[in-house]
Amino acid sequence: MGDDSRIAGSLSGLVICVVACNFRPDVSGMAPYNSLLVDALAEAGATVKVVTGVPHYPQWRVVDPQYRFGLSWRETATAAANRGSVSVLRLRHGVPRTPDLIGRLRLEASFAMLSIPVVAAARADMVIGVTPLVGAAVAGMLSRRRRPFGAIVTDLAGNAAVQSGIASGRVAKIVAATEYRVLRRADRVGVITTKFNPALISGGVDADRIIEVPLFSHVGRTDLTPAAARRALGWPEDGRLTVVHTGNMGMKQGLEHVLDAARLANDRHAGAIDFVFVGDGSTRKFLEQQAAGLDNVRFLDLVPDEDYPVVLAAADVLLLHERPGVIEMALPSKLTSYTTASRPIVAAVASNSLTESLLSSRNAALVVPNGDPAALVDGLLRVRNDHALRARLVDAARVLGQEQFSERDGRHGFVGFAKALADSRPRR
Repeated sequence: MGDDSRIAGSLSGLVICVVACNFRPDVSGMAPYNSLLVDALAEAGATVKVVTGVPHYPQWRVVDPQYRFGLSWRETATAAANRGSVSVLRLRHGVPRTPDLIGRLRLEASFAMLSIPVVAAARADMVIGVTPLVGAAVAGMLSRRRRPFGAIVTDLAGNAAVQSGIASGRVAKIVAATEYRVLRRADRVGVITTKFNPALISGGVDADRIIEVPLFSHVGRTDLTPAAARRALGWPEDGRLTVVHTGNMGMKQGLEHVLDAARLANDRHAGAIDFVFVGDGSTRKFLEQQAAGLDNVRFLDLVPDEDYPVVLAAADVLLLHERPGVIEMALPSKLTSYTTASRPIVAAVASNSLTESLLSSRNAALVVPNGDPAALVDGLLRVRNDHALRARLVDAARVLGQEQFSERDGRHGFVGFAKALADSRPRR
């Protein structure tokens, strides 16, 4: 699928240690992206040693019984086309029942402490640490042992802490200071979008060491109509507009505002809109409690990878929602999947946010103000009633996916990052 003869074998002979807390079989958040990073390096001929955590996201609990007891597990995986090899060491870090500030710090610290001696002992030519967690990058930096160290930034941790409501400004500054200290000492810094560059440069990271390693989609597509996809999943077919939100249900998403929109839709447009939340996360139980009595809201569990394209196809509209105040912390990874689905996207995001900037530059979604239930309902009804608008949104999302989230370009980005790191001189 993402194979390209120009990168095949280009990393042969290199041994790369990748430190990333989230990895398959987790199916949301950054785990798919980290898994694709490892696969791309192995497919280019590298021997990849993965130091990762136990599957726990977005449920924030260890569901698989094999990881409930013990401290570490060694696993092997076969790389595509048998070009390279992948070995995985899982570490039993702390998993907070409540992923608040204290819980997340405990996870960060425990993963870093367990990772440092493992990475230091690993026989590898280079080390790549992936955020989140900052703890993964810290472990990579502290255990580099004169080897080239690269950090891949998938969000800005300091901004994330305060914008998602997890931490105060004071704590966020401490988190950001730690993050920037690590990144200043990295030989190469990968970013999922160049819109991170100004913040990184102002934090002291050399501009000439920043390399774009863009997000890309790992999801296939299906030609099922919405009605056929809903039948395949056993969803009701009641003539309502089916609005689907997938993935993490956490502080960043601010989905309580979507429930306000659901109430408003019931009051003003009874029987017009269904809201379907597919996934899990730290706020799901709270959201389910708040949704009690709403007959136009459903919560469904995560689905296997092979069923996810059908879930996307079952939507009349795909919903992207960010909490008010989220501006520049990250790009939502679900966007890469949404662009493959041939469904219109409605995005409730801040007008000056990183996400809004990307979507508006391509007119790839109908953007409405976040935290405004009436605007969201009006936007959804506008999409339902305007066939030409739906067609334009679908076509623009497809173009965005091809131009920004190409699997081929993403794999080239990963391999190019590793090659640049191999050519760099370690910084002390």
